Amino acid sequence: MRYRRGASAERELIKMLEKAGFAVVRSAGSKKVDIIAGNGRVYLCIEVKSTHGEKLYFSQEDYEKLTAFAERFGGKAVIAVKFINNGWRFFYPENLEKGGKNYKVSLQTRNYLTFDEVVGRQRFLEGVIKGEG
Repeated sequence: MRYRRGASAERELIKMLEKAGFAVVRSAGSKKVDIIAGNGRVYLCIEVKSTHGEKLYFSQEDYEKLTAFAERFGGKAVIAVKFINNGWRFFYPENLEKGGKNYKVSLQTRNYLTFDEVVGRQRFLEGVIKGEG
C-alpha cells in the first residue's frame, strides 16, 4: 500500500512537471532520487514522499543520497511531500529541521516552497532571473 501511494504521488508530480514544460525521468527502484527534471533553465533532483499524517521523517541516509546526487548532477535537491489531505509542499534539504538521526517535515514547517516557486514560475523569481529584482 505504501509503495502504491508513493508511486501514485510520483506519477502525479511528473504530470505537473511535464505540464510546466519540464522533461522528466522517473528512477525506478529509487536508488538515488525519485525524479530528475529539467527545462533548460532549472534542473531538479526530487525525492518524493506522501503521507496521510501531518508530519513525516526523512532519514539521514535519504538526505545524503539526495544531496550528493544533486551536487554531482548539477541540479537543485528538492524534497516533495504530498500531504494527502493538504496538498503538495516542497522543501530544500538544507532547510529541514533535524530531530535526532532524522529530518522532520510537517504541515507546521514554515520554510516550504510552492510548486510555482520550485519550477521558477513565481513572479518574484522570474523578475530576479531576468535581472529585474
